[in-house]
Amino acid sequence: MDPLALHDLRIAVDAMGGDHAPEAVVRGVAEALREADGFRCLLIGNERALAPLIARHKPPLSRVDIVHTEEFIAMDEPPKEAVLQKRRASVLVGAEFLGRNEADALVSAGSTGALVLGAARHVPMIPGTARSGLAALVPTRRRAAGDRGFVLLIDVGATLHVSPQQLSHFATMGAAYLRAALGVETPRVGLLNIGEEATKGDETLRAAYQILVKMRGIDFVGNVEGKDVPAGGVDVVVCDGFTGNVVLKMYEGVASAAIDLAREAGRANFLWGLGIRLLRPALAALVRKTDFAEYGGAPILGFEKLVVKAHGRSNARAIRSAVLVTREALVNDLLGQITSEISQVNETFFAQASGQ
Repeated sequence: MDPLALHDLRIAVDAMGGDHAPEAVVRGVAEALREADGFRCLLIGNERALAPLIARHKPPLSRVDIVHTEEFIAMDEPPKEAVLQKRRASVLVGAEFLGRNEADALVSAGSTGALVLGAARHVPMIPGTARSGLAALVPTRRRAAGDRGFVLLIDVGATLHVSPQQLSHFATMGAAYLRAALGVETPRVGLLNIGEEATKGDETLRAAYQILVKMRGIDFVGNVEGKDVPAGGVDVVVCDGFTGNVVLKMYEGVASAAIDLAREAGRANFLWGLGIRLLRPALAALVRKTDFAEYGGAPILGFEKLVVKAHGRSNARAIRSAVLVTREALVNDLLGQITSEISQVNETFFAQASGQ
């Protein structure tokens, strides 16, 4: 994107989405606007609730607009029913702004299902794609100097059943996101499988491997197993949404399970308890590292507009990070990169396909 056009960037933010909305959302947006120039935010939510928070957190008023709506979708509401019944919910209004080209991106910490459904209803898919991919940043070991300490897992729930073409699209989109939004110059891509050999897995995984290994736009390192995801060594792990969601939920339970086991051990043995007290700072750091709110937002890729999902537990810091990462992706023309690369992949490997 031309830097001279930065003042035109408009990021719509679902001010009512998430466990700590709207307080954390308004504060996070205010911090992001003060930290970086060249964009404005559309805060979508109940104006009566937002106005005093804006007065408290003092974002640059010339770069904030309130889009009033009375409705919002709670985290525990069934997404399909809520989308049908609450047509003016904040997240759906944000999706409408994308569809009408009145916003360049949408950030929400609210219901993932409602966000995906709203985007699918109002925003076209990138030409040549048939399914969206929900990404998540999860922590890993730092095995080498170039490791970032996280991996982008895609898909984690948007598309449960995939084709080899869709897996190749996920690889393309995930690598492009890391380049454009997070500055990873040459992302290493792995395909999640039950073994490292090219012959492992079902027909879909074997076919996807043969495509990925020939693709020029990504650095494909081969199959990776479940144990390799937290071990580091790759930047993008590609999988179907069912498998990815299982991996993500397992991650979320690891830290709390480790803490619970440590507490049980401490109660069982006095000396162990003393040792655990000494380890409290390290255990706290582990919890922070596996708390996905610390990573800001992750994208739902495949739409013609950028849609970013922040964790439901997002605090102000996470909202700030999500907004700034979204800005960075827009500045570096993420969607233009994805559109071009998807077209090349389809022309090279799927000339006879219909985009499915």
